[in-house]
Amino acid sequence: MSSCLTPRQQRERAFFDEYWLRYPLPQPEFDVIQADEPKLWNSYWYVLEAAKVRYEAGARKLLDFGCGGGANAVTFAAIGYEVSGFDVSPRSIEIARQVAKAHGLSNSIHLSVQTSERLEYSDDYFDVVVGIDILHHVEIAASVAECMRVLRPGGVAFFRECVEVPAFDRIRNTAPARFLFPNKRSFEYCITDDERKLNVNDIAAIRALCPAMIENRFYIFARLDRLLRTRGPKSPLEKLDYWLCKKLPLLNKFGGAAVFQLDKDPVIG
Repeated sequence: MSSCLTPRQQRERAFFDEYWLRYPLPQPEFDVIQADEPKLWNSYWYVLEAAKVRYEAGARKLLDFGCGGGANAVTFAAIGYEVSGFDVSPRSIEIARQVAKAHGLSNSIHLSVQTSERLEYSDDYFDVVVGIDILHHVEIAASVAECMRVLRPGGVAFFRECVEVPAFDRIRNTAPARFLFPNKRSFEYCITDDERKLNVNDIAAIRALCPAMIENRFYIFARLDRLLRTRGPKSPLEKLDYWLCKKLPLLNKFGGAAVFQLDKDPVIG
């Protein structure tokens, strides 16, 4: 398969093959399953909660779109899903299998090495597709088109991504900001050679494939969490952002993270 990869795919594979030689097994997030209160102000928990709600409504087959080390795949399997996951990195898939086995969920998780731009799954197969921090690693239009192909009519996909906000990114890309918070290739911060935030053209390309796309923004003042070391579902700034965006919807355009919801229209008649 490696001979069929594009240069970008080869670089992504090489990065994550080495990344998982440097770091321990990832830990799944199980708190979302037992939580009394869904922490919808956190973009990651928002996606996990959305998948949980869909399962409770009858969805059963879920695709972890670019599963990496498998932590999210295990969480989805613990919810009850029959999970399929793929990644371009063979080492990532090996790690994901170890994580699934460690949590006794190997029988519920089916993993394979694939590229997002050309999936091997059948048409109209999955009830839910979830991609977390993946689209900025791939060719977006081709990958989303494949997502919509394998999603069954009436199914839904959720993608959590970092997005450009010119008003803030101009500051983020100054030399002092890059010195304090590097944004070049880094194993420590898990930044690959080719990744970048989604821009307005990328979002337009997704909307062209799914005109009914819903976009929810997060992460306005919570940008300061890196300084305050308060990142995660307990972040008071994420709660503040969530409340402010409900009260003042115009603030959403300043959110540096987005969850895109892509509903595939059911067949009628």
